[in-house]
Amino acid sequence: MDIENMKAAQRINAGQAVRTTGSRTVTPATAEAEKFHTSPFFGVALETVSRANDPVKVQVSGLFTLRSLGPEVGSAPRFGAVGINTSGQLVRATSKECVSAPNWIGDCDASGTVTIRPRRDTRLSVLDFGAVGNGKTDDANAIQSALDCAMRLGTTDGSVVYLPPGDYRIKKPLVISNGCILEGAGLAYHDETSRILADEAGNFSLSHWFGIGAVGGETVYCAIALVGYATGLAMTPPRGRGDYAVLRQLALHSIPVQGMPPTTFQAPQMDGIRVMATGACIERMSVVSFRRNGIEISSNEIAPVVNASGVQIRDCRLTSNGQNGLDIGSLGNDNASTILVTNVDASSNGRDGICDNSRLGCTFVSCHTAANKHRNISCERPSSSYSVYLGCYAETDAPAVFKGPIAVVGGDMDITPDSTYWGYGPVRGGHGPSALQVLNNFSKVQLYRAVSGGIDIDKGEQTTGGILDGGISSKARGYLYEAQNSGRTGGVEPDWNTTKGSLTQDGTPNGGVPWLCLGKLEPMIVTSNILGSNADSTIIQDIQSVTMDGKLQPVDGDSLFRTQVQVSRDPDDPRIGRIETSLLSAGQPFHTYYQTAYGNGPVPGALMLPEAWIGQFDHGERRIGVVYSGNPYTTTVGSCNFYSPGDLILNAYNDATRQGPIGWAVAAACGRGSEGHCKPWVPGQHYSIGQTVKPKPPTPANGFLYRLKAYRKDGLNPRPLNPHLNVSGQSEPRWSQTVGDTTEDKCLEWQTLYDLDDPANKKYLEPLPQRVPDQTDSHALDIDHLRADFNALLVKLRAAHLLGE
Repeated sequence: MDIENMKAAQRINAGQAVRTTGSRTVTPATAEAEKFHTSPFFGVALETVSRANDPVKVQVSGLFTLRSLGPEVGSAPRFGAVGINTSGQLVRATSKECVSAPNWIGDCDASGTVTIRPRRDTRLSVLDFGAVGNGKTDDANAIQSALDCAMRLGTTDGSVVYLPPGDYRIKKPLVISNGCILEGAGLAYHDETSRILADEAGNFSLSHWFGIGAVGGETVYCAIALVGYATGLAMTPPRGRGDYAVLRQLALHSIPVQGMPPTTFQAPQMDGIRVMATGACIERMSVVSFRRNGIEISSNEIAPVVNASGVQIRDCRLTSNGQNGLDIGSLGNDNASTILVTNVDASSNGRDGICDNSRLGCTFVSCHTAANKHRNISCERPSSSYSVYLGCYAETDAPAVFKGPIAVVGGDMDITPDSTYWGYGPVRGGHGPSALQVLNNFSKVQLYRAVSGGIDIDKGEQTTGGILDGGISSKARGYLYEAQNSGRTGGVEPDWNTTKGSLTQDGTPNGGVPWLCLGKLEPMIVTSNILGSNADSTIIQDIQSVTMDGKLQPVDGDSLFRTQVQVSRDPDDPRIGRIETSLLSAGQPFHTYYQTAYGNGPVPGALMLPEAWIGQFDHGERRIGVVYSGNPYTTTVGSCNFYSPGDLILNAYNDATRQGPIGWAVAAACGRGSEGHCKPWVPGQHYSIGQTVKPKPPTPANGFLYRLKAYRKDGLNPRPLNPHLNVSGQSEPRWSQTVGDTTEDKCLEWQTLYDLDDPANKKYLEPLPQRVPDQTDSHALDIDHLRADFNALLVKLRAAHLLGE
């Protein structure tokens, strides 16, 4: 014991903590309450003195014998730190009266015997609140006490709750709010790891422990909750919003392992981390083996209202969880959006690695997924999600699916044939040049996947038979089945009943999924513009017909228009490496032109085109269009709503069933004014580049259409980047009647076109015959001879009125 004789600066009561105020002078710690957290204690007064300058004995270290704090009330007695209350009297760190944390006067044992050891920390260590970290003792109350202390005091230093290296078993959930930081020692693969072990034998209902009722009709079970709303005065201590709380540098595991049980569900089906807060941050964590999701981010539009936007997840490993590694917004909550996910590894989960169902979109950067049993990445909210995947990598052992306005920039992942997204750079299953939409024929029907341990299935999911060992299709291929309830498949493809209306049980007799046979799976024939091919990486672009299960093949003799890198000819053929564009009908190719690949330089005889936009109505300016029926004046398939001088319109058929020219040459800017291609101008409406309009009735038809050419700048400042802010004016402009000129309409510029539905304007599409009469093949051996032959061809084209003078 170390006792010093000091001088009192004022009245001091026995048992009060004191601070020094000068040479050999002490004052009660109750003075200047703002220093409770920051100014270190000197010791504890052993006697009462009434006046200033009276002598007083102060114990500065060692066993404190004046009095004991006694056993802790309401929980198992633990070792812990000792602070002070507002009167300067000693109290346990776990006491709600403690106001000095993380400024301690000493420690006490389980019986309440105090050892004086003044010290000041910058973090709240859970060991000071009675945590043991031996992997056996339940440390949930001790960790929560430290979190409550940080939330109650709100001090700058004490806002960090620290878990020293160790294994901390918990049997109830931890709740973090008020901007607190729960921090471990790191994720090193040795003894310096801080690990929280969620014992599934405990009760992890937030409603049971914290009075947090059902969110969105769902009772919340999780190991750690970042709660984004006030829980009411019944909470002791009251916990506020969890916005901008932080979890970092620790491991969170379920024990025993819950993820992916072999045959049955285990209760409770809890998440590792449930985020129901704005701006929360989770970084440098591993979340392993929870029955549901590793991290679940959800919001709620029904009281209590929860907003889960602006969350950041960085440098995390989410693996071996029963459903998804990371799940965003799957509960149908609209405000679980605008989340940044960086350098996250989500692998070996029972359903999806990353399941993104955000409404407003999220950003994923350098994420890795592999060996997930359903999909590596799933982003399937086609009507509203605007997520971006930048430099992400997904192994080929499970597919990724993107449906909706999704952007995939760089990276390397295997995309399912039913995905629709915007591709920037090469992606397996979606090769294509920058900034072109990848349309891989949307379908909600998936092939059945038989994987060890099974897959969690949601009610209403649809499937058709899968691929058995050896690549043989099951007998269910060609039949459609719908899950009648949620459950887990049995891991082996069931014996499908192919009778319409019958049920097939998939799984154990007491669980699993009953599948209802909906009958034959009729092919969904879709003709569309596709960039890339899962089957052939040399294919750059296709207009083609496909079946619902993703086969790339023509159907019923329909044509394909294909752009493909030439690789299959004789090795000495000079056309190797060139981009070949062909018409295909009933399997027979009809080459229409060759386009030189960038790296090979010009090749004599190649027709070099700057671009070849092909496909659906209103997707941008075309240089080559294709018609499948009728002619450019009557067709509604494959043609565009405007043509520019120099465009070619090609006939998709080249056989006896189709009469007429092989195509048409466009002599002037023109378009079609009929309904379905062009509608009257409307005030205050956003238009996309390339759209065409007619004057608004009762303005008389004047034989002209107007195509949106550009968005104008507003004075010296450019218009906002958001194109949806560029709308037409409130008054109809004075339309120009000179083809090629522009009309200004608020911030829009309209280009004047001829209306092809006016008979007088049909002359601006000139038919191309099979060939110019008497035109011989060129046998030129050098560029001069080739130029002469080409000039001779131009003369004949002009004579045939196929080119202007």
